[in-house]
Amino acid sequence: MGTAKTVMLNWRDVDSYVSHESAVIWAILTQQDEENDDPNACMRHMSGFARHFLQGHKNSDHHAHAAAEQFYYILSGGGEVLIGEERMAVGEGSVTYFPPGVPHQFFAENEEDGVEHLIITRPVDCEGSAPRVTNWRDATPTAGAHGAAVNWSLLEPFDAAESTTDQRCLLGFAGLARQALVRGKATDVRQQDMERVYYIIEGTGLMIADGDVRRLSEGDTIYVPPGVTHQLANDEYDGWLSYLVVC
Repeated sequence: MGTAKTVMLNWRDVDSYVSHESAVIWAILTQQDEENDDPNACMRHMSGFARHFLQGHKNSDHHAHAAAEQFYYILSGGGEVLIGEERMAVGEGSVTYFPPGVPHQFFAENEEDGVEHLIITRPVDCEGSAPRVTNWRDATPTAGAHGAAVNWSLLEPFDAAESTTDQRCLLGFAGLARQALVRGKATDVRQQDMERVYYIIEGTGLMIADGDVRRLSEGDTIYVPPGVTHQLANDEYDGWLSYLVVC
């Protein structure tokens, strides 16, 4: 593989397909493959970053992942998620975490408008965690650690030395957070030793990566490989520039 580069695209630019019985899927980013020259097959450790739409009055299939952990982030709509043998209500802003081997299924059979959600997956070779369901509104915001960004930590490693949430569950992922910037503010300039994916939930702004400036808008997904210096900024949007950070 050549030198890793930042990849940015919007989910609307990806061709969709139907799977899991009735879900419309946009596979935004996938894992690197020596035989695949698709520039969006760029992730080193995560195996999938996708957007799903499950229409109202429909359900997904019942399945599990034997050697991967996965979580959903609900972008709009709602329904119920079956995790193991427990069925739980979820809505916009909810996060559901599935450890390896735990059966799960999404139900939108009683919904009119359906549900839009992100599904992020990472292969793991260990076990020991437990499912989680939370909402970013239940997290306590913090500030100061990421430049001017307000940060809501949502999921953190199972073996975290210092816990910042009550959602210690991740086996391979390093964290999931929601962050936001008001107009005229920016994150600090960062260069990290792990890959990151940003997903823009709301607003517009800028991504500066290794000197390359790109404009951001809702639905943009940005893959930042290890070692790339980068920064996010809300240069002109009057509301919050809100985004997820997955690492």
